[in-house]
Parts: sequence; C-alpha cells; structure tokens
Amino acid sequence: MSLAKMFRASRSGFTATAIAVLLAGCASSPLPQWRDSDNPGYAPITPSIPVTNTGVPAVAISTAAPTRAALVEAAKAEWDFFGNQQIDMRHEPFSAPRLGLLEDEGEAVQRVAEYWHAVGKNLTGADCQQAWSAAFISWLMVSTNVPPQDFAPNETHFNYLSFLKDRQSRPSPQFVLRPAESEPIAPGDLICAPRGNNNITSIDEIRPGLAGHCDLVVEVHADDGWAGVIGGNVFNSVSESLIPVDAQGRAQPIAARPWLVVVKNLLP
Repeated sequence: MSLAKMFRASRSGFTATAIAVLLAGCASSPLPQWRDSDNPGYAPITPSIPVTNTGVPAVAISTAAPTRAALVEAAKAEWDFFGNQQIDMRHEPFSAPRLGLLEDEGEAVQRVAEYWHAVGKNLTGADCQQAWSAAFISWLMVSTNVPPQDFAPNETHFNYLSFLKDRQSRPSPQFVLRPAESEPIAPGDLICAPRGNNNITSIDEIRPGLAGHCDLVVEVHADDGWAGVIGGNVFNSVSESLIPVDAQGRAQPIAARPWLVVVKNLLP
C-alpha cells in the first residue's frame, strides 16, 4: 500500500505530516524541483501545443458562450468527480477535512489525461512527475468555450499569466491582472502565487517560465474570513482549498500561498 493510501485509511490523523507526503505526487516519487543555477527563479518550459502533434485527442467544448458561472460550475463538477477533497489552509498546520480520489487511482488517471489534452500533451494521471495544475485551469477555460484570443492554454501558470498581462492592454480583454494585496476576489476569478524559487513581488515582473500555482475561486465568505478555491494537482487531486480572506474579501498570503495576482474575470 502506498503511503498516500495509508493516510487515506487513517483520516483522523491527516494533518501536516500526511500532507507533506501527498505533496510529493505519487507517494513513492519525490516532488520535482525547478533548478536553474544561472536564474534560480526560472522554470524550464517546452512549447505548450506542438503544431505537429496530431495524436492528442480534442477537448470536448461547450457550445454555449463562456460565462463566469460556467467556469465555476465546471470546476465544481471536476471537484465532485474527484470526491470533494478539501485542504484547510486557514491555520498551520494544514488539515484535510475530506480526502478524495488521487491522480493515479482508478478513473482519475484518464480524467487527468483530458486536462493534458487541453495543452496538447498525451499524458495521464499516472505520469505523476508531471505537474498538471496549469493543464487543469487550461482545461476549464477550453471546455467552457473561452476563446484562445482571450486565454492561451498552457502547461505553466506563469506562461498564461504572461499572455494575459499582454492581452489586457488590447481591446476588450476578458481577464485582467490585479494585485492580490488590494483586489477582492470573487467566484470565477483566478488567484495565483509564485512557488519554489520564484520570488517576484509585482505583476510587472511576471514573465514566461516562472514557477507558480493558480486556483479558481468558487466561493467567498468575507464575513466569516474565508474563501474556497479549486485547483488541480493540489495534494494529488482536484481539491478545494479553504484560504483566509479579510473583511473585504482579499486573499491573505500564507507561507504555502504567497498570493501575488488576482486574475479578474470580466466574462458575463
């Protein structure tokens, strides 16, 4: 039995130690580390959608016009599919009120493959060394019919953030970048943080290839001091993370999520 599955069998004791193990992807494999001695904040990247790769199945795309609500519903549906795993990040150490299906278990293997198809990759949930959180966000956008001129699907979060940073200066952007420290979040927005050796502190510094993570906001309870955000590859599953917010609904940074940017969703 894998360590991750052993922890699932003992849910009551699942806190920081167990989460540290699950963070490693497949339980028997170490977490890949971004390394570049000349530029420690840079994560090597490859082209997102190779033009010559014709063997990747197409993503099923909604025929309806893209909306904020459709993105939220799509994220919730995937969270349901993975068994509604929750990670409570409001206090240290983190805890997991509910555990769900892991990326390399059962039907999840091919479900993660669908996310990879959105960025032109023939990978599955069994490819545990490959971080799929940006593929998940890209799949949400593609499957809800957000056009590529408004969101460029990519396997790296800071690549599509770089696209959006440039896109917002042109007519009719559907997503705009705002500082997380001052911008309240709302359902349908993305909330993003640097990770690893990425130490940037401003939107101006966003550039392709930097390591990071983004989640889709699905619920905000400012009066109670928390919000729920859904992301892929969060402790090996599609998880809802419960994060602290202030009375105005602004995400409060924590060590694991030093929030940098809110991608405001301007879709109807």
